[in-house]
Order: sequence, then C-alpha cells, then structure tokens
Amino acid sequence: MDYTVIVIITNTLVVLATFLATLYRIKIEREQIQTVKRNVHAKECLSSLQKYIKAERNSITNMNEQELKEFLDYLERLGE
Repeated sequence: MDYTVIVIITNTLVVLATFLATLYRIKIEREQIQTVKRNVHAKECLSSLQKYIKAERNSITNMNEQELKEFLDYLERLGE
C-alpha cells in the first residue's frame, strides 16, 4: 500500500474520532446547562419557601395536626 493512502485513511479516522468526541462534548454541555437551570429553579423555590415560612411562622406553629399534615403533604408534592 502506498503511504499516501495510509495517511489519508489515518487522517480520516482521526477527524471522525474528533467529530464524535465533539458531539459527545456537546451532549455533556447540554446536560450541564439543564442541571444549572434546574439548580437555579430549585434555589428560587427554596428561597420562596423560606420567605413564606418566615412570614407565616406563627400560623404554621398554631396549626392543628390535620392542617399540618395537609401542609406537609402539599410541600412534598410541590417539587414534582
């Protein structure tokens, strides 16, 4: 086999491998962006919950058992 054919085949394989690695990197970066977006949303929800609890602390501590159970069930379903 001629050296030029070997070089062309090798270069083609290297370019293909680089292309596949780039596609995989793009996939990972998209997942990272989605994770960052979810983290920001979760932080905003947590901040809102903290403000609500601070504002309604007396009401929450004075709830009867049934109301408190319903409130906790609501909080469990909140993030879904």
